[in-house]
Amino acid sequence: MLSTLLLPGLGLFIGAVAVTIGGGATAGVPLLLLMGHSGAQSIATIKFALLGSFVTGALAHRAAGADAAGADAAEPVRLPWVTWPLAVVGSVSGSLLVVGVADRVLKVAVALLMIVILWATHRTDFSQRARNAQARLPPAPVGVAVIFGLCMYSGFFGAGFGTFLILALMRCYGLTFRESALAMTRINLLAVGSSVLTFVSSGSIDFRLGVPLFVGCAAGGLLGAWVARVADPKRMKTAFLVFTLLLGIKLLWEASRLS
Repeated sequence: MLSTLLLPGLGLFIGAVAVTIGGGATAGVPLLLLMGHSGAQSIATIKFALLGSFVTGALAHRAAGADAAGADAAEPVRLPWVTWPLAVVGSVSGSLLVVGVADRVLKVAVALLMIVILWATHRTDFSQRARNAQARLPPAPVGVAVIFGLCMYSGFFGAGFGTFLILALMRCYGLTFRESALAMTRINLLAVGSSVLTFVSSGSIDFRLGVPLFVGCAAGGLLGAWVARVADPKRMKTAFLVFTLLLGIKLLWEASRLS
C-alpha cells in the first residue's frame, strides 16, 4: 500500500505531465494497473485525480494568457462553440463503455495504445514558433469531428488523449504548442469532468487512492502550467518518451503473464 506521502507525490508528477504535453492518463493508468488495480478502476481513479490538475492548470494558463499571446505575436484562436458540448457528449459516451470491457482486454489495449502514443509524440513538433496565418488548414468541421472523436476516446480510456489533442489542435487550427497546451487543458477539464460523473455513478472510483492523487495533481497542474511556459518542449518530449517507453515495456510484460 502506498503511503499517504507517496500518493500526492505521484499525483504531482502526473498532474504536471497532464497540463504540459498531455500524458496524465498515459503515466497514471499503467502505474495503477501495475499496482494490481483493475482496468476500469485504474482509469476511473486517474480521471478523478486529473480533475485537480486541469482545474489549477486552466486557471494558471488563463492568468498567464496575456503574456503568452504577446510572446506568440498573434491573435488568439477561438475554437468553434460546438466543440464544447460535443466534448461532453463524446466523453460521456466513451466512459459508458469502460465498465463493460474485460480487465485483461483493457490491460492489453493500454499497452498497445502506448506504442501508438509513443509514435504520435515522437512525430509531433512541439516547437514554440509563431503561428503562420497563411498556412492552409483543414475545414472547421474536420477539426470539430477530430476533437469529438478524441473526447469519446478520452471517456473510454484517454491515455495519450492530451498528446493527440495537442497534435490535432496544431494541425487543424494552426496553434502553437503553448496555445495548444492551453486549449487542451480546458477541453480536458470539460471532457474528464463529464466522464468522472459517469464513473462516480457506477462506483468505479477508488477514493482512497483518488483523493491523495487529486491533491497531488492539483499542485502538479500549477507546476505544469509554469513548465509549459518556460521549459524546452523538446526536452519535455524526450522525458515523456523515455518514461512512457519504460512503462509500456513493463505493462506488456505483465500482460503477457496473464493466463
